[in-house]
Amino acid sequence: MKTKRSFFVVIALLVILDIAAAFWYIAGRLNSDDEASNPLNAEKMALRNEVADSTILGETVPDKFEITEKSQYFVSTSPVTADKPRTHWTSIKRYKGRIPVSINGSEAIGDLLKEIEHRAFGLETGSISTCAATFLKTPRFNSNSPFDYKQVTSEPHIAEVYGNVATIKIFPTFTSDYLLVMAIDKQNYDGYRHTEHMSFVIYNRKRHQVLNQSNIFNRERNQQVLNLINAHIDELNAAGSSVHLSHAGTLPPEITLGRKGVLFVFDSGAIADSSEGIINVFVSYAKLRSCFTQEFKAIVDSNNGFWDYEPVKFSD
Repeated sequence: MKTKRSFFVVIALLVILDIAAAFWYIAGRLNSDDEASNPLNAEKMALRNEVADSTILGETVPDKFEITEKSQYFVSTSPVTADKPRTHWTSIKRYKGRIPVSINGSEAIGDLLKEIEHRAFGLETGSISTCAATFLKTPRFNSNSPFDYKQVTSEPHIAEVYGNVATIKIFPTFTSDYLLVMAIDKQNYDGYRHTEHMSFVIYNRKRHQVLNQSNIFNRERNQQVLNLINAHIDELNAAGSSVHLSHAGTLPPEITLGRKGVLFVFDSGAIADSSEGIINVFVSYAKLRSCFTQEFKAIVDSNNGFWDYEPVKFSD
């Protein structure tokens, strides 16, 4: 009887192990199919949010960033006009950056930092912090006439067309095993209109190489890429998009990458009314595959560990 009882215990344990193995197999499948929507990964996703300096929980080494935020305020020493004694020319300059310190365990990221510096400030000093300081210390007023001004410690009141606000934000938007995308968001308000320009730096985390469009697209296929963009524009218009889009005549100078495809970034007025601002047109990797270089095809085929960042925001 004892031997028979032991036999049934062994059978029961094997059944339990089979059920457990099946459970973890299903959990693994859910994780690989859609990590963000899988409730089993809620704890893992929460952990990622808590670890502010990490980009990837996987085989690659987490990236590290340094956050800096600074503002400068300027006002004219005299009123704009004698009949408006409380109205002065004002300039607000703001900068916030989440700047890479190390990528995939390496601090040898000079090429990435130089490209960010060039895109954000149009300078090449070798130091993003130096460029940011130069940007902040130079006021931008809505007047071409010279006048005296002073720096103040608190944000001045913006009065109609007499105030200018210029901001630059630099931050990561997307990362994966192979890729990191950094965004540069430059905005300006001059009392009459608000303008914005977005640019992106795409970086191969494993080869430590800045990727431009010639690294991603086969130049001989540029017309095919443009045709795919315009085909998607036609689909959006046919679906009754609230914004009517015109065909693009050329490829935009800026693109950014996501989990499923490429976003083509068109400046204000390029394919829609300028009041609509920046327009992004998405085309999937699958549709673009024949247009990619062999190097980028290999990245898309083996890329994993996706993570999306939220844009940085000014504290006030």
